[in-house]
Amino acid sequence: MKISDLLEHSAAAFADRTAITHGERSVTFDELWATVSTLERFLRQLPIEPGSRVAILFENSIEYLTCFFAATKAGCVVVPLDTSANPLTLRSILSDCSATLLFCQSRYQRHLAKILNESTPVKWLVTDKEIKTDFDGVTRYSLDNVIGNTGDHPEDNTPAPQERELSWTDSPNELAAIYYTSGSTGDAKGVMLSHRNLVSNTLGTVEYLGLRAEDSVMVILPFYYIYGNSLLLTHIACGGRLVVDNRFLYPEVILDTMEKEQVTGLSGVPSNFVILLNKSTFKTRRFEHLRYFTQAGGAMAPKTIQQLMDAFPEKEIWIMYGQTEASPRASYLPPDKLKDKLGSIGIAVPDVTLSIVNDSGAPVESGQTGQILISGPNVMLGYWNQPEETATVLHEGGLLTGDLARQDKDGFFHIVGRKKEIIKTGGNRVSAKEVEECLLRFDNILEASVFGVPDELLGEAIKAVVVLKKNAQANAKQIQDHCKTQLALHKAPKHIVFTESLPKLESGKINKQALVNNRS
Repeated sequence: MKISDLLEHSAAAFADRTAITHGERSVTFDELWATVSTLERFLRQLPIEPGSRVAILFENSIEYLTCFFAATKAGCVVVPLDTSANPLTLRSILSDCSATLLFCQSRYQRHLAKILNESTPVKWLVTDKEIKTDFDGVTRYSLDNVIGNTGDHPEDNTPAPQERELSWTDSPNELAAIYYTSGSTGDAKGVMLSHRNLVSNTLGTVEYLGLRAEDSVMVILPFYYIYGNSLLLTHIACGGRLVVDNRFLYPEVILDTMEKEQVTGLSGVPSNFVILLNKSTFKTRRFEHLRYFTQAGGAMAPKTIQQLMDAFPEKEIWIMYGQTEASPRASYLPPDKLKDKLGSIGIAVPDVTLSIVNDSGAPVESGQTGQILISGPNVMLGYWNQPEETATVLHEGGLLTGDLARQDKDGFFHIVGRKKEIIKTGGNRVSAKEVEECLLRFDNILEASVFGVPDELLGEAIKAVVVLKKNAQANAKQIQDHCKTQLALHKAPKHIVFTESLPKLESGKINKQALVNNRS
Protein backbone atom coordinates (compact mmCIF):
# COMPACT_ATOMS: atom_id res chain seq x y z
CA MET A 1 0.00 0.00 0.00
CA LYS A 2 1.26 3.45 -0.96
CA ILE A 3 0.18 6.90 0.22
CA SER A 4 -2.17 7.46 -2.72
CA ASP A 5 -3.89 4.13 -1.95
CA LEU A 6 -5.22 5.70 1.26
CA LEU A 7 -7.10 8.25 -0.83
CA GLU A 8 -8.26 5.65 -3.36
CA HIS A 9 -9.69 3.51 -0.56
CA SER A 10 -11.66 6.40 0.91
CA ALA A 11 -12.83 7.53 -2.54
CA ALA A 12 -14.38 4.06 -2.93
CA ALA A 13 -15.63 3.60 0.63
CA PHE A 14 -16.72 7.18 1.37
CA ALA A 15 -17.25 8.61 -2.14
CA ASP A 16 -19.87 11.23 -1.25
CA ARG A 17 -18.42 12.31 2.08
CA THR A 18 -16.57 15.62 2.24
CA ALA A 19 -12.80 15.20 2.26
CA ILE A 20 -11.80 18.82 2.83
CA THR A 21 -13.49 22.13 3.57
CA HIS A 22 -11.63 25.39 3.02
CA GLY A 23 -13.70 28.52 3.49
CA GLU A 24 -16.77 28.24 1.29
CA ARG A 25 -15.25 25.45 -0.82
CA SER A 26 -15.62 21.73 -0.19
CA VAL A 27 -14.82 18.62 -2.22
CA THR A 28 -15.87 15.02 -1.70
CA PHE A 29 -13.51 12.08 -1.71
CA ASP A 30 -14.78 11.05 -5.13
CA GLU A 31 -14.21 14.55 -6.54
CA LEU A 32 -10.75 14.76 -5.02
CA TRP A 33 -9.80 11.36 -6.46
CA ALA A 34 -10.96 12.38 -9.95
CA THR A 35 -8.97 15.63 -9.82
CA VAL A 36 -5.89 13.85 -8.48
CA SER A 37 -6.14 11.24 -11.25
CA THR A 38 -6.37 13.96 -13.91
CA LEU A 39 -3.26 15.71 -12.61
CA GLU A 40 -1.45 12.37 -12.29
CA ARG A 41 -2.04 11.63 -15.97
CA PHE A 42 -0.64 15.04 -16.87
CA LEU A 43 2.49 14.37 -14.83
CA ARG A 44 3.00 11.00 -16.49
CA GLN A 45 2.92 12.71 -19.90
CA LEU A 46 5.97 14.76 -18.94
CA PRO A 47 9.38 13.12 -19.27
CA ILE A 48 9.74 12.75 -15.50
CA GLU A 49 11.53 9.66 -14.25
CA PRO A 50 9.99 7.63 -11.38
CA GLY A 51 11.46 8.82 -8.10
CA SER A 52 12.00 12.37 -9.37
CA ARG A 53 11.50 15.03 -6.73
CA VAL A 54 8.42 17.25 -7.04
CA ALA A 55 8.26 20.25 -4.70
CA ILE A 56 5.07 21.90 -3.42
CA LEU A 57 4.95 25.57 -2.41
CA PHE A 58 1.28 25.94 -1.47
CA GLU A 59 -0.46 27.00 1.70
CA ASN A 60 -3.03 24.56 3.12
CA SER A 61 -5.72 24.21 0.48
CA ILE A 62 -7.65 21.83 -1.73
CA GLU A 63 -4.95 22.38 -4.34
CA TYR A 64 -2.23 21.27 -1.93
CA LEU A 65 -3.98 17.91 -1.47
CA THR A 66 -4.42 17.57 -5.22
CA CYS A 67 -0.72 18.17 -5.94
CA PHE A 68 0.44 15.99 -3.04
CA PHE A 69 -1.54 12.90 -3.98
CA ALA A 70 -1.11 13.32 -7.74
CA ALA A 71 2.68 13.45 -7.40
CA THR A 72 2.86 10.36 -5.18
CA LYS A 73 0.37 8.50 -7.42
CA ALA A 74 2.59 9.30 -10.40
CA GLY A 75 5.57 7.66 -8.67
CA CYS A 76 7.33 10.91 -7.76
CA VAL A 77 8.87 11.92 -4.44
CA VAL A 78 7.05 14.83 -2.80
CA VAL A 79 9.04 17.67 -1.23
CA PRO A 80 6.71 19.98 0.76
CA LEU A 81 8.17 23.47 1.15
CA ASP A 82 7.88 25.87 4.07
CA THR A 83 5.80 28.77 2.75
CA SER A 84 7.39 31.13 5.30
CA ALA A 85 10.96 30.37 4.18
CA ASN A 86 12.94 33.03 2.37
CA PRO A 87 13.62 32.56 -1.37
CA LEU A 88 17.30 31.71 -0.87
CA THR A 89 16.38 28.89 1.51
CA LEU A 90 13.81 27.57 -0.95
CA ARG A 91 16.35 27.75 -3.77
CA SER A 92 18.85 25.85 -1.66
CA ILE A 93 16.33 23.08 -0.92
CA LEU A 94 15.32 22.74 -4.56
CA SER A 95 18.97 22.47 -5.51
CA ASP A 96 19.76 20.01 -2.71
CA CYS A 97 17.01 17.58 -3.71
CA SER A 98 17.32 18.27 -7.47
CA ALA A 99 13.60 18.94 -7.82
CA THR A 100 12.53 18.75 -11.46
CA LEU A 101 9.02 20.15 -11.02
CA LEU A 102 7.64 22.86 -8.74
CA PHE A 103 3.99 23.30 -7.85
CA CYS A 104 3.73 26.94 -6.77
CA GLN A 105 0.75 28.94 -5.56
CA SER A 106 0.57 32.17 -7.54
CA ARG A 107 0.68 34.25 -4.36
CA TYR A 108 4.36 33.24 -4.07
CA GLN A 109 5.30 34.19 -7.62
CA ARG A 110 7.16 37.23 -6.23
CA HIS A 111 9.80 34.74 -5.01
CA LEU A 112 10.19 32.88 -8.28
CA ALA A 113 12.83 35.14 -9.82
CA LYS A 114 15.16 34.33 -6.90
CA ILE A 115 14.14 30.67 -6.61
CA LEU A 116 14.39 29.78 -10.30
CA ASN A 117 17.82 31.18 -11.08
CA GLU A 118 20.05 30.10 -13.94
CA SER A 119 21.27 27.00 -12.04
CA THR A 120 17.84 25.73 -10.92
CA PRO A 121 17.17 22.01 -11.48
CA VAL A 122 13.46 22.80 -12.00
CA LYS A 123 12.29 22.12 -15.55
CA TRP A 124 8.53 22.49 -15.08
CA LEU A 125 6.57 25.07 -13.09
CA VAL A 126 2.88 24.44 -12.35
CA THR A 127 0.99 27.31 -10.72
CA ASP A 128 -2.61 27.38 -9.55
CA LYS A 129 -3.42 30.29 -11.87
CA GLU A 130 -1.82 31.47 -15.07
CA ILE A 131 1.17 33.76 -14.55
CA LYS A 132 2.86 35.87 -17.22
CA THR A 133 6.50 35.65 -16.15
CA ASP A 134 8.83 33.34 -18.07
CA PHE A 135 11.95 31.69 -16.67
CA ASP A 136 14.82 30.42 -18.83
CA GLY A 137 14.70 26.67 -19.30
CA VAL A 138 11.46 26.30 -17.31
CA THR A 139 8.16 25.33 -18.96
CA ARG A 140 5.05 26.83 -17.35
CA TYR A 141 1.62 25.25 -16.85
CA SER A 142 -1.37 26.12 -14.68
CA LEU A 143 -3.67 23.90 -12.66
CA ASP A 144 -6.60 25.88 -14.04
CA ASN A 145 -5.71 24.59 -17.51
CA VAL A 146 -4.49 21.12 -16.59
CA ILE A 147 -7.42 20.23 -14.34
CA GLY A 148 -9.89 22.48 -16.13
CA ASN A 149 -9.61 20.26 -19.23
CA THR A 150 -8.70 23.04 -21.63
CA GLY A 151 -6.32 20.98 -23.71
CA ASP A 152 -3.41 20.25 -21.39
CA HIS A 153 -4.47 16.64 -20.79
CA PRO A 154 -6.57 13.94 -22.48
CA GLU A 155 -10.22 13.39 -21.73
CA ASP A 156 -11.04 12.22 -18.26
CA ASN A 157 -11.12 8.44 -18.14
CA THR A 158 -10.59 8.03 -14.44
CA PRO A 159 -11.07 4.38 -13.45
CA ALA A 160 -13.36 3.76 -10.51
CA PRO A 161 -11.45 3.73 -7.22
CA GLN A 162 -11.17 0.42 -5.40
CA GLU A 163 -11.52 -0.27 -1.69
CA ARG A 164 -8.32 -1.65 -0.23
CA GLU A 165 -7.26 -3.49 2.87
CA LEU A 166 -5.73 -0.84 5.11
CA SER A 167 -2.41 -2.43 6.04
CA TRP A 168 1.19 -1.27 6.00
CA THR A 169 2.81 -4.71 5.93
CA ASP A 170 3.01 -4.73 2.13
CA SER A 171 3.98 -1.05 1.87
CA PRO A 172 7.31 -0.63 0.06
CA ASN A 173 10.39 0.98 1.57
CA GLU A 174 10.40 3.15 -1.52
CA LEU A 175 11.06 6.86 -0.94
CA ALA A 176 7.77 8.78 -0.84
CA ALA A 177 8.60 12.21 0.56
CA ILE A 178 11.40 14.42 1.81
CA TYR A 179 10.53 16.72 4.70
CA TYR A 180 13.08 19.41 5.35
CA THR A 181 13.29 20.12 9.05
CA SER A 182 12.49 23.61 10.21
CA GLY A 183 16.11 24.47 10.86
CA SER A 184 15.48 25.66 14.42
CA THR A 185 18.74 24.03 15.49
CA GLY A 186 20.81 24.85 12.42
CA ASP A 187 20.80 24.07 8.70
CA ALA A 188 17.75 22.20 7.43
CA LYS A 189 18.07 18.48 6.77
CA GLY A 190 15.96 16.53 4.30
CA VAL A 191 14.26 13.69 6.17
CA MET A 192 13.57 10.80 3.78
CA LEU A 193 10.31 8.98 4.52
CA SER A 194 9.11 5.91 2.66
CA HIS A 195 5.58 4.80 1.86
CA ARG A 196 6.03 2.16 4.57
CA ASN A 197 7.05 4.83 7.09
CA LEU A 198 4.08 7.08 6.40
CA VAL A 199 1.38 4.44 5.89
CA SER A 200 2.33 2.50 9.03
CA ASN A 201 2.39 5.61 11.20
CA THR A 202 -0.85 6.88 9.72
CA LEU A 203 -2.72 3.65 10.43
CA GLY A 204 -1.23 3.39 13.93
CA THR A 205 -2.36 6.91 14.74
CA VAL A 206 -5.86 6.28 13.39
CA GLU A 207 -6.01 3.20 15.62
CA TYR A 208 -5.04 4.75 18.95
CA LEU A 209 -7.05 7.95 18.40
CA GLY A 210 -10.07 5.92 17.34
CA LEU A 211 -10.60 8.11 14.28
CA ARG A 212 -13.61 7.35 12.12
CA ALA A 213 -15.40 8.77 9.09
CA GLU A 214 -17.59 10.96 11.30
CA ASP A 215 -14.54 12.88 12.58
CA SER A 216 -13.45 16.27 11.29
CA VAL A 217 -10.32 18.08 12.42
CA MET A 218 -9.64 21.80 12.62
CA VAL A 219 -6.39 22.21 10.67
CA ILE A 220 -4.28 25.16 11.83
CA LEU A 221 -0.93 23.44 11.28
CA PRO A 222 0.69 23.68 7.83
CA PHE A 223 0.65 20.52 5.75
CA TYR A 224 4.36 20.91 4.92
CA TYR A 225 5.02 20.41 8.66
CA ILE A 226 5.08 16.71 9.53
CA TYR A 227 2.40 17.08 12.25
CA GLY A 228 0.13 18.81 9.74
CA ASN A 229 0.91 16.05 7.25
CA SER A 230 -0.15 13.49 9.85
CA LEU A 231 -3.54 15.22 10.17
CA LEU A 232 -3.86 15.11 6.39
CA LEU A 233 -3.07 11.42 6.02
CA THR A 234 -4.99 10.15 9.06
CA HIS A 235 -8.23 11.87 8.09
CA ILE A 236 -7.94 10.87 4.44
CA ALA A 237 -7.34 7.27 5.58
CA CYS A 238 -10.35 7.08 7.90
CA GLY A 239 -12.76 8.94 5.61
CA GLY A 240 -12.85 11.96 7.93
CA ARG A 241 -12.89 15.64 7.01
CA LEU A 242 -10.12 18.23 7.01
CA VAL A 243 -11.36 21.72 7.91
CA VAL A 244 -8.71 24.20 6.79
CA ASP A 245 -8.36 27.75 8.10
CA ASN A 246 -5.02 29.51 7.68
CA ARG A 247 -5.85 32.50 9.88
CA PHE A 248 -4.52 31.53 13.31
CA LEU A 249 -3.19 35.07 13.69
CA TYR A 250 -6.83 35.81 14.48
CA PRO A 251 -7.76 33.17 17.08
CA GLU A 252 -11.40 34.19 17.30
CA VAL A 253 -11.79 33.47 13.57
CA ILE A 254 -10.50 29.94 14.15
CA LEU A 255 -12.87 29.43 17.06
CA ASP A 256 -15.78 30.66 14.95
CA THR A 257 -14.81 28.20 12.20
CA MET A 258 -14.68 25.37 14.74
CA GLU A 259 -18.22 26.12 15.84
CA LYS A 260 -19.58 26.71 12.34
CA GLU A 261 -18.09 23.49 10.93
CA GLN A 262 -18.84 21.47 14.08
CA VAL A 263 -15.38 19.94 14.15
CA THR A 264 -14.71 16.97 16.40
CA GLY A 265 -10.97 17.54 16.84
CA LEU A 266 -8.40 20.29 17.28
CA SER A 267 -4.68 19.64 16.95
CA GLY A 268 -1.91 22.04 17.85
CA VAL A 269 1.56 22.67 19.21
CA PRO A 270 2.07 24.12 22.72
CA SER A 271 2.09 27.77 21.61
CA ASN A 272 -1.29 27.30 19.89
CA PHE A 273 -2.87 26.21 23.16
CA VAL A 274 -1.10 28.91 25.18
CA ILE A 275 -2.52 31.58 22.84
CA LEU A 276 -6.01 30.09 22.81
CA LEU A 277 -6.12 29.69 26.59
CA ASN A 278 -4.79 33.16 27.39
CA LYS A 279 -5.63 35.43 24.46
CA SER A 280 -9.07 34.39 23.22
CA THR A 281 -12.57 33.34 24.28
CA PHE A 282 -11.54 29.69 23.91
CA LYS A 283 -12.27 28.73 27.53
CA THR A 284 -15.76 30.27 27.45
CA ARG A 285 -16.99 28.35 24.42
CA ARG A 286 -18.75 25.00 24.66
CA PHE A 287 -17.81 23.30 21.37
CA GLU A 288 -20.60 20.75 21.72
CA HIS A 289 -19.39 18.61 18.81
CA LEU A 290 -15.73 18.61 19.84
CA ARG A 291 -14.52 15.18 20.96
CA TYR A 292 -10.77 15.57 21.42
CA PHE A 293 -7.62 17.69 21.43
CA THR A 294 -4.22 16.43 20.31
CA GLN A 295 -0.93 18.11 21.18
CA ALA A 296 2.55 17.43 19.89
CA GLY A 297 5.42 19.44 18.43
CA GLY A 298 7.35 19.81 21.67
CA ALA A 299 6.64 19.38 25.35
CA MET A 300 3.67 21.31 26.70
CA ALA A 301 4.10 22.60 30.23
CA PRO A 302 2.08 20.66 32.82
CA LYS A 303 0.52 23.97 33.89
CA THR A 304 -0.84 24.52 30.38
CA ILE A 305 -2.13 20.95 30.21
CA GLN A 306 -3.89 21.50 33.54
CA GLN A 307 -5.46 24.70 32.21
CA LEU A 308 -6.80 22.78 29.22
CA MET A 309 -8.14 20.01 31.47
CA ASP A 310 -9.85 22.53 33.74
CA ALA A 311 -11.42 24.38 30.81
CA PHE A 312 -12.65 21.23 29.03
CA PRO A 313 -12.98 18.42 31.57
CA GLU A 314 -15.33 16.43 29.32
CA LYS A 315 -13.04 16.42 26.24
CA GLU A 316 -10.33 13.86 25.43
CA ILE A 317 -6.83 15.35 25.62
CA TRP A 318 -4.13 13.37 23.82
CA ILE A 319 -0.53 14.31 24.59
CA MET A 320 1.75 12.94 21.88
CA TYR A 321 5.46 12.76 21.14
CA GLY A 322 7.43 12.22 17.97
CA GLN A 323 9.89 13.56 15.43
CA THR A 324 9.93 14.17 11.70
CA GLU A 325 12.39 11.27 11.55
CA ALA A 326 9.70 9.01 13.08
CA SER A 327 7.02 9.87 10.48
CA PRO A 328 6.22 11.48 13.05
CA ARG A 329 4.39 9.77 15.88
CA ALA A 330 6.26 7.67 18.46
CA SER A 331 4.14 7.77 21.63
CA TYR A 332 0.86 8.96 23.09
CA LEU A 333 -0.60 9.44 26.56
CA PRO A 334 -4.14 8.02 26.81
CA PRO A 335 -6.60 10.64 28.13
CA ASP A 336 -7.66 8.40 31.02
CA LYS A 337 -4.04 8.44 32.26
CA LEU A 338 -3.57 12.19 31.96
CA LYS A 339 -4.23 13.07 35.60
CA ASP A 340 -2.07 10.29 37.01
CA LYS A 341 0.74 10.70 34.48
CA LEU A 342 0.73 14.47 33.96
CA GLY A 343 3.97 15.41 32.20
CA SER A 344 4.48 11.97 30.63
CA ILE A 345 4.66 11.37 26.87
CA GLY A 346 2.90 8.06 27.44
CA ILE A 347 3.46 4.75 25.70
CA ALA A 348 4.55 3.66 22.21
CA VAL A 349 2.10 3.88 19.32
CA PRO A 350 1.01 0.61 17.67
CA ASP A 351 3.84 -1.26 15.91
CA VAL A 352 6.50 1.05 17.41
CA THR A 353 8.95 0.21 20.21
CA LEU A 354 10.50 2.78 22.55
CA SER A 355 13.48 2.07 24.77
CA ILE A 356 15.88 4.07 26.92
CA VAL A 357 19.57 3.54 26.20
CA ASN A 358 22.89 4.85 27.48
CA ASP A 359 25.66 6.45 25.42
CA SER A 360 26.82 2.98 24.35
CA GLY A 361 23.37 2.04 23.07
CA ALA A 362 22.70 -0.44 25.89
CA PRO A 363 19.31 -0.38 27.67
CA VAL A 364 19.25 1.30 31.09
CA GLU A 365 17.30 0.10 34.10
CA SER A 366 13.77 1.34 34.77
CA GLY A 367 13.79 4.80 36.32
CA GLN A 368 17.23 5.70 35.02
CA THR A 369 17.78 8.49 32.51
CA GLY A 370 19.00 7.78 29.01
CA GLN A 371 18.28 8.59 25.38
CA ILE A 372 15.04 7.53 23.68
CA LEU A 373 15.54 4.96 20.94
CA ILE A 374 12.66 4.48 18.48
CA SER A 375 12.32 1.23 16.56
CA GLY A 376 9.68 0.21 14.04
CA PRO A 377 8.41 0.68 10.49
CA ASN A 378 8.06 4.43 11.10
CA VAL A 379 11.82 5.11 11.35
CA MET A 380 13.09 7.23 8.44
CA LEU A 381 15.33 6.00 5.64
CA GLY A 382 17.88 8.69 6.47
CA TYR A 383 18.82 12.29 5.65
CA TRP A 384 18.97 13.22 1.98
CA ASN A 385 22.58 13.58 0.80
CA GLN A 386 23.89 13.50 4.39
CA PRO A 387 25.23 10.00 5.13
CA GLU A 388 27.39 11.18 8.03
CA GLU A 389 24.43 12.89 9.75
CA THR A 390 22.36 9.77 9.09
CA ALA A 391 24.99 7.55 10.73
CA THR A 392 24.88 9.61 13.93
CA VAL A 393 21.19 8.89 14.54
CA LEU A 394 20.38 5.61 12.77
CA HIS A 395 21.69 2.46 14.37
CA GLU A 396 20.78 -1.18 14.01
CA GLY A 397 18.40 -0.79 16.90
CA GLY A 398 16.54 2.18 15.43
CA LEU A 399 16.50 5.97 15.71
CA LEU A 400 18.42 7.82 18.41
CA THR A 401 16.23 10.83 19.12
CA GLY A 402 18.55 13.03 21.17
CA ASP A 403 15.79 13.27 23.80
CA LEU A 404 16.70 12.31 27.35
CA ALA A 405 14.00 10.46 29.25
CA ARG A 406 13.19 7.83 31.83
CA GLN A 407 10.60 5.06 31.97
CA ASP A 408 8.57 4.67 35.15
CA LYS A 409 7.53 1.42 36.81
CA ASP A 410 4.24 1.41 34.86
CA GLY A 411 6.00 1.62 31.53
CA PHE A 412 5.25 5.30 30.81
CA PHE A 413 7.95 7.55 29.41
CA HIS A 414 8.91 10.96 30.79
CA ILE A 415 11.08 13.45 28.89
CA VAL A 416 13.83 14.93 31.06
CA GLY A 417 15.40 17.20 28.45
CA ARG A 418 17.02 17.45 25.07
CA LYS A 419 20.53 16.04 24.88
CA LYS A 420 21.63 19.12 22.95
CA GLU A 421 19.73 21.40 25.34
CA ILE A 422 21.54 20.35 28.46
CA ILE A 423 23.25 23.42 29.87
CA LYS A 424 26.60 22.77 31.52
CA THR A 425 26.93 25.48 34.13
CA GLY A 426 29.62 25.51 36.78
CA GLY A 427 30.17 21.76 36.43
CA ASN A 428 26.45 21.00 36.73
CA ARG A 429 24.15 19.68 34.03
CA VAL A 430 20.83 21.53 33.85
CA SER A 431 17.85 20.70 31.66
CA ALA A 432 16.48 23.75 29.83
CA LYS A 433 13.07 22.07 29.86
CA GLU A 434 13.04 21.78 33.65
CA VAL A 435 13.79 25.48 34.05
CA GLU A 436 11.18 26.45 31.46
CA GLU A 437 8.50 24.46 33.28
CA CYS A 438 9.46 26.16 36.53
CA LEU A 439 9.19 29.60 34.93
CA LEU A 440 5.75 28.78 33.54
CA ARG A 441 4.55 28.05 37.07
CA PHE A 442 5.17 31.72 37.88
CA ASP A 443 1.67 33.20 37.56
CA ASN A 444 2.63 36.30 35.59
CA ILE A 445 4.64 34.50 32.89
CA LEU A 446 2.90 33.53 29.65
CA GLU A 447 5.81 32.00 27.70
CA ALA A 448 9.47 31.26 28.38
CA SER A 449 12.50 29.88 26.59
CA VAL A 450 15.76 28.88 28.30
CA PHE A 451 19.22 28.21 26.88
CA GLY A 452 22.88 28.50 27.76
CA VAL A 453 25.12 31.47 26.95
CA PRO A 454 28.92 31.70 27.25
CA ASP A 455 30.13 32.71 30.72
CA GLU A 456 33.74 33.30 31.73
CA LEU A 457 33.30 31.87 35.22
CA LEU A 458 30.64 29.17 34.77
CA GLY A 459 31.43 28.06 31.23
CA GLU A 460 27.74 28.46 30.43
CA ALA A 461 25.20 30.60 32.23
CA ILE A 462 21.46 30.02 32.14
CA LYS A 463 19.52 32.65 30.22
CA ALA A 464 15.72 32.94 30.16
CA VAL A 465 13.68 34.98 27.72
CA VAL A 466 10.17 35.50 29.08
CA VAL A 467 6.86 36.97 27.93
CA LEU A 468 4.60 38.32 30.67
CA LYS A 469 0.83 37.95 30.59
CA LYS A 470 -1.18 40.98 29.50
CA ASN A 471 -1.04 43.79 32.09
CA ALA A 472 1.11 41.62 34.40
CA GLN A 473 4.29 42.87 36.04
CA ALA A 474 7.41 41.17 37.37
CA ASN A 475 11.10 41.88 37.62
CA ALA A 476 14.11 39.62 37.19
CA LYS A 477 14.74 39.22 40.93
CA GLN A 478 11.17 38.09 41.61
CA ILE A 479 11.46 35.46 38.89
CA GLN A 480 14.88 34.30 40.08
CA ASP A 481 13.58 34.03 43.66
CA HIS A 482 10.66 31.95 42.40
CA CYS A 483 13.06 29.57 40.65
CA LYS A 484 15.31 29.30 43.70
CA THR A 485 12.36 28.16 45.82
CA GLN A 486 11.54 25.34 43.39
CA LEU A 487 14.89 24.34 41.90
CA ALA A 488 18.44 23.80 43.05
CA LEU A 489 20.13 27.19 43.32
CA HIS A 490 22.45 26.56 40.37
CA LYS A 491 19.42 26.02 38.12
CA ALA A 492 18.01 29.53 38.58
CA PRO A 493 18.59 31.71 35.48
CA LYS A 494 21.48 34.15 35.80
CA HIS A 495 20.12 36.31 32.98
CA ILE A 496 16.45 37.15 32.43
CA VAL A 497 15.30 39.13 29.41
CA PHE A 498 11.75 40.39 28.94
CA THR A 499 10.17 40.54 25.49
CA GLU A 500 6.72 41.12 24.04
CA SER A 501 6.73 37.87 22.08
CA LEU A 502 8.93 34.88 21.31
CA PRO A 503 9.94 34.19 17.70
CA LYS A 504 7.98 31.32 16.21
CA LEU A 505 8.42 29.02 13.27
CA GLU A 506 5.51 28.73 10.86
CA SER A 507 4.58 25.48 12.63
CA GLY A 508 4.04 27.43 15.85
CA LYS A 509 7.11 26.05 17.63
CA ILE A 510 9.31 28.52 19.48
CA ASN A 511 12.36 29.31 17.35
CA LYS A 512 14.99 28.87 20.04
CA GLN A 513 17.84 29.18 17.57
CA ALA A 514 16.72 32.72 16.73
CA LEU A 515 16.89 33.57 20.43
CA VAL A 516 20.33 32.02 20.78
CA ASN A 517 21.58 33.95 17.78
CA ASN A 518 20.25 37.20 19.21
CA ARG A 519 22.84 38.04 21.85
CA SER A 520 21.01 41.10 23.18
